[in-house]
Amino acid sequence: MSRWRYYFAYGSNMLPARLRERTPSAACLGAACLPGHRLAFNHVSRGDGSAKCNIAATQAGGDRVWGVVYSLPVKEQPVLDRAESLGSGYLIENRRVEMGGDRVDVFCYVAVPGTLDDRARPFWWYRDIVLAGARQHCFPESYIHAIAREVAIDDPDARRAAHHRKLLQLAQH
Repeated sequence: MSRWRYYFAYGSNMLPARLRERTPSAACLGAACLPGHRLAFNHVSRGDGSAKCNIAATQAGGDRVWGVVYSLPVKEQPVLDRAESLGSGYLIENRRVEMGGDRVDVFCYVAVPGTLDDRARPFWWYRDIVLAGARQHCFPESYIHAIAREVAIDDPDARRAAHHRKLLQLAQH
């Protein structure tokens, strides 16, 4: 069995500084897209009640979710599984993404049925972390603009918001 797995991050884990908090040995392999899917900020976090990213299969030819493929050490995956609330928040699913003209088999986290609400809103820092990751990996401008237009709300937990503000500041340097 391999000691590494390919992970497709499409939300806040696209930002390397965010993923390094969870899996310090993960190596960024580059941007990739998942055809026939769309990005939605509609997964309600059981931890804080805000919206997080999810992918939804559409089978529409023009729909694509952009993300980042990381090579992730198997020994560090349990930490990421806990951060993603594996089993109660997200499930692991395998997908095939397009990366640099190749097709790559990856795993990703997809929201558990029953945790979706299209009226839910992300905290501003979450949306901005996703946006920073998209910009850092040079996603198409239309995709970046769609993320930037996502309506966000303030986080009532000032300490959590301050932590993520620092993370965003580190990512800008």
